[in-house]
Amino acid sequence: METKVNLKAVLAIIATTLFWGLSYTSTKVLLGSLLPVQIAFFRLLLACLALGIFFFASKKRLVHKSDLLRVIAGGVFGNFIYFLFENNGLRFTTAGTGSLIIATIPVLNVLAGAILFREKNTNKRWLGVILSFVGVYFIIRSGSNGTFSLANIKGNLLVFGAACAWVAFTRINEPLLNRYDSITINLHQSAVGMFLLSFLIIPLETDLSVLRGSVAFNLAYLGIFCSAVAFFLYLYALKTLGTATVTSYINLVPVFGVLGGAIILKETLVAGQLLGGAIVIAGVSLVTMSGKSAAQSTKQVSTAE
Repeated sequence: METKVNLKAVLAIIATTLFWGLSYTSTKVLLGSLLPVQIAFFRLLLACLALGIFFFASKKRLVHKSDLLRVIAGGVFGNFIYFLFENNGLRFTTAGTGSLIIATIPVLNVLAGAILFREKNTNKRWLGVILSFVGVYFIIRSGSNGTFSLANIKGNLLVFGAACAWVAFTRINEPLLNRYDSITINLHQSAVGMFLLSFLIIPLETDLSVLRGSVAFNLAYLGIFCSAVAFFLYLYALKTLGTATVTSYINLVPVFGVLGGAIILKETLVAGQLLGGAIVIAGVSLVTMSGKSAAQSTKQVSTAE
């Protein structure tokens, strides 16, 4: 019986990483019909609806007023700034490259903890940090699809900015995780992001007639499957397999991101990007398998997509 349960959990975490990995490809497809801010708004709208069903069905409680400022701050960084940076960055870079850069979030989190909070890290974790930044250098420097341009660099730097915003989100949320479950936090902060994005989307006079066919499908994929279904599967796998095992599987996200871009969008990776991606994944693996702070980082990273 235990083997069957573990197999279900393994399948759950693999499905989760697949959903999150393909989210970059889905966003790239949507950028052909919608502006970055529109994608972010409709994604969070659908996420709020889906998460709201989980929230009210399980009769969870709203956050206390004393935590509202922290919840709002998390929503600003994790759902407003993050998606604006990521979606705009993906206009100029590939889905595969973007997923590899976002994969450095656990490493950035460790670095922020060491600089801002004087957290101690092992030599193995520092080696992972160094490797990851070397990998990011190769990815950003190599451009996209074999071409080098300022637009590529701009896109890569915007996605890197999104990763930094998620680190701030992670640190802001750490105290909240001791008082609320992740679904409660995610719903409240998705609502904050959606509210702020509404001020940017209203002046655009969005043509709702475009919200059909592949556009509707990809928005539903991002909002429902990546932000709600995958999140539910992740929590199930985390409870069954434990943090260390789930952490190792999270490294599949950039792998699926690169494969999705290559198969669906026909993206190509030049030698420098392939080398950089391999170095990033090696560095992130060292960081995420090296203790408590890495585990916390992964838990927060998982809610990014």
